[in-house]
Amino acid sequence: MLKLDNVSKRYKKRLILNDVSCEFNSGLNLLVGPSGAGKSTLLRMCATVEKPTSGQLWWHDKPYAKVKRKLRSELGYAPQIVDLPTDVTGREFLEHIAALKSVGKDANAQITELLEQLGLSHDADQRIIGWSGGMRRRLILAQAFLGEPKLLALDEPTAELDTDTATRVAELIAHAAQSATILLTTHLVDHFDSIGANIVRVTDGGVHAA
Repeated sequence: MLKLDNVSKRYKKRLILNDVSCEFNSGLNLLVGPSGAGKSTLLRMCATVEKPTSGQLWWHDKPYAKVKRKLRSELGYAPQIVDLPTDVTGREFLEHIAALKSVGKDANAQITELLEQLGLSHDADQRIIGWSGGMRRRLILAQAFLGEPKLLALDEPTAELDTDTATRVAELIAHAAQSATILLTTHLVDHFDSIGANIVRVTDGGVHAA
């Protein structure tokens, strides 16, 4: 379980999130709300990329500060935009991420399966410099699922994907939701109708049950 306790986030004079207290349980939690409401900021804090200005985050009843290293080994994070290295192949990039995550001896099997599930197998051994934007987006998603993470933070994972690819991504998320806590921002709630998600609205600096 992931818990936020009186969490606020401020950038200079702008208050993005104000005194947020909520819990996210195992399964899929959809974060919805208008652009600029703080959804991506919330994800970055949950993914340990940023610290709250005030308040505390907890993972299984332990404060983030005490379990950060362990949490990062159990975490998968896919932001909307990443500057991917272009001089390596897609497979080499995933191998590097698997090593950073200490995935272990089944890393190659996981990489092969993810490349297949996301329709990247054909181009996996080509350098990323030649990949389309959609392919790079799917690669960002693939690295997040490596290591079978217990906490997944996914920022608009089906945005700008064609219908077939979005369906593949939704199936991957549905499978992961059986054992992981997933926080997912989206404007496309209908992509996840069949999963039985908990819908949470982020607006006016707060987080509320939809």
